[in-house]
Amino acid sequence: MDPLWNSVLVAGFDNGEPFLSYVDLLGVTYSAPTLATGFGSYLAIPLLRKLVDKEGDEKLVNEQQARAAIDECMKVLFYRDARSIDKYSVATITKESGVRIEKDLRCEDMSWKFAKDIRGYGTQRE
Repeated sequence: MDPLWNSVLVAGFDNGEPFLSYVDLLGVTYSAPTLATGFGSYLAIPLLRKLVDKEGDEKLVNEQQARAAIDECMKVLFYRDARSIDKYSVATITKESGVRIEKDLRCEDMSWKFAKDIRGYGTQRE
C-alpha cells in the first residue's frame, strides 16, 4: 500500500461552472467531458462518448439522460466481469440541490440467455 495506487475523479462546480477532473497517484491530472477509472476507462468511456462526444456536449444532456448512461455503463461492466458484485453507488451534483448520493443500486434488466451459446470455457459437453 505504499504508495496508494488510487485514481480519483473529482467533480463539482468552480465559479458556477461544472468541472470533472482525474488525478492519479503520480499527480497526473486532466479534465474531460467523460471520465472513468479502472476497467471503466476501457469500457464505459466509449459508451459515455455516445452521449457526450466533445467539450460542450455535456451542456446538452439532462440529468435523466446522464443517469441512464451511467446505469447502462454499470450493466455492461458487470456483464464483462460477472464475478464482481452488481451493486454500485451514484453521486449526483447539481447547483440546486448540491450533492446527492444513492447507495446500493443494482443493475436491472439483466439477461444471461446469451451464455448458453458460449463454448470453450468450463466443463461443457457437446
